[in-house]
Amino acid sequence: MHGMRRVARLLAVAGVAFGTLHGQAFAREHVAGAPIAIECGGIGEDEAARMRAEGASHALMIQFVSIDGGFLADVHTRVDDPLRDLRAEADCGPIGLVDVALAGRYRVTATYDGRAQEHWVNLKPGGGARMVLRWLE
Repeated sequence: MHGMRRVARLLAVAGVAFGTLHGQAFAREHVAGAPIAIECGGIGEDEAARMRAEGASHALMIQFVSIDGGFLADVHTRVDDPLRDLRAEADCGPIGLVDVALAGRYRVTATYDGRAQEHWVNLKPGGGARMVLRWLE
């Protein structure tokens, strides 16, 4: 079990490092078998439309908005399963697409301008869940 956890952590770290270089938490070609992956983007109408259209095929689509409806970027986002010691993190927005390898209860923590929100959600691979997170600016 420790071996699997270590591999999962290495995959998550590799994905975040790769994403930092390319502006996404994980490349569009997710690491095969990664337990949790976040694709961040949605800047520009074409990319936002593509990500919204693809949202139903991912475990979760998160939209980050201000209370007046404006889109937010650079929202530090973490999706984790503390019981399995799995996580993925990225600076995300205005849209984040989350994929999970296993169905379960996951914690979504998002921080914008020093203010954090935490939500627990039941996710499954390709489940099509949606979440809108709002902040006062």
